[in-house]
Amino acid sequence: MGTTVIFNVTYPTKLYVDDDNDGQTIYVTVRNEDRIKKWVKGASDGVQVGGECPMCESVWVDKEKNVYMTSVMRHCVYKWSPLTNVTTVAAGREMGQGSGSDSLNSPEGIYVDNTSGTVYVADYANHRIQKWLKDALNGTTVAGFSTGNQGSDAESLSYPTAVWVDDETQVVYVADSDNNRIQRWLPNAFIGDTVAGGAGMDVEFRLVLPEFSIRLLENIVCFACCQLYPL
Repeated sequence: MGTTVIFNVTYPTKLYVDDDNDGQTIYVTVRNEDRIKKWVKGASDGVQVGGECPMCESVWVDKEKNVYMTSVMRHCVYKWSPLTNVTTVAAGREMGQGSGSDSLNSPEGIYVDNTSGTVYVADYANHRIQKWLKDALNGTTVAGFSTGNQGSDAESLSYPTAVWVDDETQVVYVADSDNNRIQRWLPNAFIGDTVAGGAGMDVEFRLVLPEFSIRLLENIVCFACCQLYPL
């Protein structure tokens, strides 16, 4: 039996659990309210952090408690500083939808390197993973085609929804949702390899992944998905 830890929230899409010496804090994307809300342990309601985030899809918190949030509608990743209470753009261009190196198109999942501040973005409608160095104006493509071409082969992605990076090896793991697979991309590689799912597997082992998250724990790839079985 589960225990309810958050109350009074409607249409949550993603969460981030910050578990450190200050106590456990949960950050939630509340999509129908276009914001991120924070719950501290024992709180009956959450408080908003950062500014407005239309169609807020993902959230991440770094070691300095900066909050990163993805706005699908505004095609960018915001960064909110608790020290200054200022929200800036960390990746993409606000309202600047596009497929160039300075742009994103309906971004979804994000991963932030806590050491360097580098932001990795699942650039959903551009079918690629973009890497944005701290304070950079342009991103570089680390998985998929930089031109935004969609595909199902080893070089391509199709509507990626989540990304996770091994900080030690810089290996990138991608939730390649429309291809029903988890892809792994080595540093500077031009093609990825499938570590879960994919069309080549038996039907009962194929993954159906309309939206999911991905994590790497002790070299084990963990993900949440919806899987359909044949009748």
